[in-house]
Amino acid sequence: MTLQQLSYLIKVAECGNITEAAEQLYISQPSLTKSIRELEKELEIVIFERTNKGIVVSHEGEQFLAYARQVIEQADLLEEKYM
Repeated sequence: MTLQQLSYLIKVAECGNITEAAEQLYISQPSLTKSIRELEKELEIVIFERTNKGIVVSHEGEQFLAYARQVIEQADLLEEKYM
């Protein structure tokens, strides 16, 4: 798990759409999808449920995203203080 993957997850959750999130992150949609799937596989959880209308954050994903947001906030604070 990397800070970059956590940032990606947060952006996807905010957008509710992988394609839109990929555009905002300036990466390809397949790369973003791969990063999310790798993280889900590593953690053995489903963060996003895929539907024919797009993606929905799972219950487990909501809990994970709450922690991910805290980690990113703390990383940003460290960066502000020491960089």
